[in-house]
Amino acid sequence: MSVELYYICLYGLLIIATTLVQQLTSLANVGIMPVFSSREGVNFSGMTGRLERAILNCVIALAMIGPAILALAMTETSSVNTNLAVQVFFWACLVYVIAYGLNIIGVRSLNWFASLLSILYLYWSAMSIS
Repeated sequence: MSVELYYICLYGLLIIATTLVQQLTSLANVGIMPVFSSREGVNFSGMTGRLERAILNCVIALAMIGPAILALAMTETSSVNTNLAVQVFFWACLVYVIAYGLNIIGVRSLNWFASLLSILYLYWSAMSIS
């Protein structure tokens, strides 16, 4: 398994862990009955709401980075730079989730930007190989 694929698997586990934490915080936020119901009309606030938005953003980021990682894996064109880019992506997303959950706005935005730059670099690397 390439380093890029390994870190995308770790990223999937990060999304699962974030979902579990969001579910646990939702119990304190709205109680047990709304959590086990259909959740129609339930509005999460505080950390629970922020984690819910962070999960959505993480899934969108996964959809954005996935094709670049697959292209690199299929062409077997991994490099030190692509390895570093996917590691920056993963760690930036980890800090992003924590910062979003704790409402640390500047850190959250900076890490979102770092992850976006990593995604763009991976696309550039995948598409510039001839």
